[in-house]
Amino acid sequence: MIDEDLGTARERARRWDELHESRTAITGLMREARRELDAAGVWDQERVAMEEARLGAYREALARLDRELAEVGPARELYEELLVREERRLAGSADPRGAELLEIGRMLAELDVELPARRRAGEAGRAVLGGDGDREEAVTAFAGEIAALGMTMSPGADDGEVDEVVRRLGERCRELARLRDTLRSRREELLLGD
Repeated sequence: MIDEDLGTARERARRWDELHESRTAITGLMREARRELDAAGVWDQERVAMEEARLGAYREALARLDRELAEVGPARELYEELLVREERRLAGSADPRGAELLEIGRMLAELDVELPARRRAGEAGRAVLGGDGDREEAVTAFAGEIAALGMTMSPGADDGEVDEVVRRLGERCRELARLRDTLRSRREELLLGD
C-alpha cells in the first residue's frame, strides 16, 4: 500500500513542482510587464494598452495556476512525509537499504549545516568587495565566517585575496549542492525501490 501511495504522491509532488515553477515564471513576467507599463507613460497609449493586455493575460494564467495548485494541495509535504515513514520502516528493518539510508541521512544533515554556513561566508566576502559600510568591520566579519569553516586569510587581505576566497567558497557551494542533489536522488531511489 505504501509503495502505491509513494508513487502517486511522487507524481503529485512533481506536478506541484511544475505548477510552482510556472507560477514563479509568470510572476516574473508580470513584474516585467508592470515595469514596461510604468515606463510607457500616458503619452504612448498603444504601448499602455498592449502592456495592460499582457498583464491581464498573466493574471488569468496566474489564477488558473493557483486553482491547479490548490487542487494538488500540499503534495510536496505529503510526499516527504511518506518518504520519511518509509525511511523509518527500512532503517528499522533488516533490509540493507536501511543502512545506506541512515548514512545518506547523516550526510544530508551535515550538508544542511555546511552549505548555509559557506553561503553566509560568501555573502560576507561579497560585502567586503561591495565596499558598503566599514571595510574593517566587513573584513573582520568575513574572517570570522571563514574561520568557522576552517579557512583563513591574511589579516590585511586585499580585494584580490578576498575575491579568491569568495570564488573558492562559491565553487565548494556548487559541489556541495550537487552532492546534496545526488544524495536526495539516491535516497528517493532507495525508498521507491527504483
